[in-house]
Amino acid sequence: MNKLLSAFILFSLLLVGCKKESKPDYATLLIGQWVNTQVDNKPILTNDSFVVEYRPDMVEVYSKGFSLDSNNKSWIVNYKYTYIVDGDLIIIDGVSDPGNKFHMEFRILYLDQEILTYSVELFMIDNVEYPDPKIYTSMRVTEDLSGILTGTWYGKSMTPGTTDTSHHYWEYFSGGHFDYYYRNDSSNWINKPDNEGRYFLYGSYLASNYTNDLISGETGKAFECWNIRIQGDTMFWTGLRDGGQTASFRMVKVPGPPVN
Repeated sequence: MNKLLSAFILFSLLLVGCKKESKPDYATLLIGQWVNTQVDNKPILTNDSFVVEYRPDMVEVYSKGFSLDSNNKSWIVNYKYTYIVDGDLIIIDGVSDPGNKFHMEFRILYLDQEILTYSVELFMIDNVEYPDPKIYTSMRVTEDLSGILTGTWYGKSMTPGTTDTSHHYWEYFSGGHFDYYYRNDSSNWINKPDNEGRYFLYGSYLASNYTNDLISGETGKAFECWNIRIQGDTMFWTGLRDGGQTASFRMVKVPGPPVN
């Protein structure tokens, strides 16, 4: 009897051990939006980040800022990818906006409710392989700031040494568009007519498209990305830029756009 009891206990312990060693349900854990924050364990420039959404219908939505040509850059959202999860592999197929055929295979190195880390097993464009030895880390989007962001904000750059010393207004609408106001040489507030402002919000990561940059004087399409933090009626933007500089803005929420 003692031998039978010992065998039963040993078998039960083995079952418990097997359960503990079982892999997470990657297919379920993966569903959601992920913002890339590091490459090879190093922080990336805020404008170089990208966002991936794995939807329950097996569609992968890929969003990133792209250089369209020498004078035009834009944040683009692409819904033309599908994915499957095979063990610890994410297999993605789709077509980019220019019409290039993509096939990608990512190996999940770590995945939980907050962090996704993966390597690139295979990356092909139009059947040509492009090796990528880097390790990518992304953070899950867990908050929705869209309701708080909607409205009018008044503030200025706090970046040390900036040439942009003026105050500005931004008015964010729920449909994903925004207006930008600046003060002209006659001290009148102007709703910039050629701004064409559009924004994309992923938790605390804000990407904006606009045209004809007023500060730099550059013409054409442009995009800019920030990490935002909202405390009450105060909003802070920070962004890691070239050269390791951290750019920043501080602004307060106001009742409405400026009136001259």
